[in-house]
Amino acid sequence: MGCTCNNQEISSEQNNEMKEEKNLNPNHEDNNNDVKSNGININENNNNNNNNHINDFGDDNQLKGAPPIVYETKENPTPRTKDNNNNTEEVFIEIQTEKINENDFNTLLEDYPKIDNVLVEKRNPQESKEKKVIYYGEWEKNKNIRHGRGIQVWPNGAKYIGYWRNNKACGKGKLFHSDGDIYDGDWLDDKPNGYGVYIHSDGTKYEGEWKDDKQNGNGIELWPDGAKYEGQYKDGKKNGKGIFSWSDGSKYEGEFEDNNISGEGTYIFSDNRKYIGTWANNKLEGKGLFIWPDGRKYEGEYKNDKKDGYGTFEWPNGKKYKGNWKDGKQDGEGEFYFPSNNKWRKGIWKKGKRVEWVEEQRNYF
Repeated sequence: MGCTCNNQEISSEQNNEMKEEKNLNPNHEDNNNDVKSNGININENNNNNNNNHINDFGDDNQLKGAPPIVYETKENPTPRTKDNNNNTEEVFIEIQTEKINENDFNTLLEDYPKIDNVLVEKRNPQESKEKKVIYYGEWEKNKNIRHGRGIQVWPNGAKYIGYWRNNKACGKGKLFHSDGDIYDGDWLDDKPNGYGVYIHSDGTKYEGEWKDDKQNGNGIELWPDGAKYEGQYKDGKKNGKGIFSWSDGSKYEGEFEDNNISGEGTYIFSDNRKYIGTWANNKLEGKGLFIWPDGRKYEGEYKNDKKDGYGTFEWPNGKKYKGNWKDGKQDGEGEFYFPSNNKWRKGIWKKGKRVEWVEEQRNYF
């Protein structure tokens, strides 16, 4: 005779099933999180200073993160205010200066050969009366238009070296920012356009395509700790397909949107766990497959980074649960498979715990 619960007798076989089911709660894997906390959570004011480069998963499932780096050039080579887009000619006067010398200009000529047939003339250093920038280089002959090769220095120490056309940086050029950042690449109408390399003073580097002063197209970002992103950009943000690799060995390959992991993608963790499925704003969202190195596996629906909806969880020993989930835990109707007798049994779960069986055992087939 078995024990009695809720006025229903439980056979010794059913009692053994309960023992098999015990300690197989899939809600306790990895400290209640599918995604182990490897980084900082910028949304919860965590002050740990780790070298991280992309936003968090959120909740407790953290994908190492930090606000995106801005690569926009800070000094506009044309000495006009940013809100003044007219072509008002700036007045320059000849000056004596030690900020640019003849050797600087000769090096410029060596590095940047003449590339068009516009007649130009070299003039001594000139200073803008309004902006106080100093320009030393070539001007269109008999005109007050910077054209050809020239060097411009700002009062704060920033410097541009390269080609000019119609008073604007255009062609190849190199901009040294006052804070130590450097952009070296293609320019059009005073903005990085084409291919270029931006190096931050801390060693962070972007190399790739630009449009109107923003990363646009294909590019590669590298961080001093060894992290790397290679993929597509749009309007200065990671957009499209890309691969992000972290210094600890973690790796994500898939789709990005507005600097966030969104769409289809695969994340491989440093401890060899793997998630393959859909994402939204750096969180598991929609359908996916999560695989643990020890053989555990969950395939089903996710919401806000947690198992939510319908899904199947399998253990290495052959046991299975398939049914409903909520907030990462079994919740609602589900079925449990006992490989010892090759049978399923239907029950009701609440917040990860089975509260009752609602159907006798049935064969697997």
